[in-house]
Amino acid sequence: MPIRNILVAFNGSETSETALHAAMQLHRRYDAHVTGILAHSGQRDRFSRRAWMPENVRSMLSAAVAEDEERVETLFRSLTAEHVPAEKLHWITLYGEPDSTVAQYACMYDLTLVGKYDAVSGRDNADVHPEQIAMQSGRPVLMVPARPAEGSLHRRAVLAWDGQRAATRALNDAMQLLEADQPVDVISIGDRHVRPPLKGVDVVKALARHDVAATRIRKSEVTDSVGADLLSYCKEVDAGLLVMGAFERSVFREELFGGTTKHVLMHAELPVLISH
Repeated sequence: MPIRNILVAFNGSETSETALHAAMQLHRRYDAHVTGILAHSGQRDRFSRRAWMPENVRSMLSAAVAEDEERVETLFRSLTAEHVPAEKLHWITLYGEPDSTVAQYACMYDLTLVGKYDAVSGRDNADVHPEQIAMQSGRPVLMVPARPAEGSLHRRAVLAWDGQRAATRALNDAMQLLEADQPVDVISIGDRHVRPPLKGVDVVKALARHDVAATRIRKSEVTDSVGADLLSYCKEVDAGLLVMGAFERSVFREELFGGTTKHVLMHAELPVLISH
């Protein structure tokens, strides 16, 4: 099923602008609806129910937050005005914890786009994390680290494959993006967690039945780390998209030991589609 409904986490930062740029590319290809969402835990709403808050202070906070919301929406509309028709452009502003709020909305969309998290963006109350949104929503999230060139999402794609549940989910979610004439490399790095192929069918054959021509790449040795080796391979083949499952082992182990998901999202220089 082609992409028809796109959600973009947009908070006015440079990284969220890169996500919006990618969303407009997808709109041009699929004629999809594009919805921008600003979810923030602002001071106005945090203190609005406190009885001790003076009314004049409450009013000042409310005005400041409303002004900031309007500024972000205005920027969103100015960037999309000449690229997305009004009937397919939508905007949502909400108070709430950004990751969980965006994740709730992501459940209703084909694909959610998020800019690369920037720890020094200065918008802590509106920053979002793609891995958290994917984990909480169960929907695919496309993290865009830099403004991709036109058509880059449809250059060579690399699918990180170990045969586990998360990679299988990522494979199926990626079907929305993969084109019949798009080269796809299915890569496994290390043998420890890679399931052996099934009798009678494998991932390449499954893709071929969707008219996607894939090449199987196996690297039995991990030279640095799985995440670093994945990104090195993507750079080597000039890939335009990396597809991977997120948090296959556990969120706790990823957070504690700094696993593949975290490494890729922190260091990727190409768009990454993640699923959980």
